[in-house]
Amino acid sequence: MRRINFILAIVAVLLSACNSDVVKVRGEVEGLKGKVKLLAEMPGQEGLVVLDEQDVTDGEIDLRTEEFKIPGRVWVDIDGKATIEAILDTKDLIWIEGKIKFPSEIEAKGSGLMDEYASLRKMYKEKYDDVIKPLDAKIEKIATKEKMTRDDEVMLGIYQLRKQRYIQQRANWTKQLIEANPTREISLFLLKDELADSLDAQKRLFRKLVVQNKESNIYKVLESKLK
Repeated sequence: MRRINFILAIVAVLLSACNSDVVKVRGEVEGLKGKVKLLAEMPGQEGLVVLDEQDVTDGEIDLRTEEFKIPGRVWVDIDGKATIEAILDTKDLIWIEGKIKFPSEIEAKGSGLMDEYASLRKMYKEKYDDVIKPLDAKIEKIATKEKMTRDDEVMLGIYQLRKQRYIQQRANWTKQLIEANPTREISLFLLKDELADSLDAQKRLFRKLVVQNKESNIYKVLESKLK
């Protein structure tokens, strides 16, 4: 009888662990000695909220929270020397790694959704950022002249018009991506990041989304903003 009770107790512990609401962000940053913080946007709250913090003495990071519902975006402040952005889509596989002497190279890994989003960001860069950047340089070169000629004014207008066209094309492409993927959570991140300047578009597209998980951080953050 005691053996049966012991086995049942072990099973109960294992089941409670599997059903735990704890979300973990762990890792190892070589040479890190200082405070790390886990931050996130929370529904109905202004700015970033500190979900957990830890005094690190040996480089090992172990941040945990029960307030955060995956998926969603968090930021990890590494002793004020680096801020690592990560999309969490798993409770226990996110890993921060790097060296404190190279803070810009510290990175987060372990999220399939974050990898997917990074691939999309690369496409945005190739299609739009890399095209708009040289236009910005030309606009700045003319706009900072002490005195513009008539030709300068004409070219400035042309460059600004081209830039606006690419910006509009970018927004249209984003809308098409979201409308083509109404059930996918990646659309929530596109909606939030790419259409931040168009509240009406955000509201219209958010109503069209049919993602299954409506309790996630990213869904609730958008819902509280767009209600």
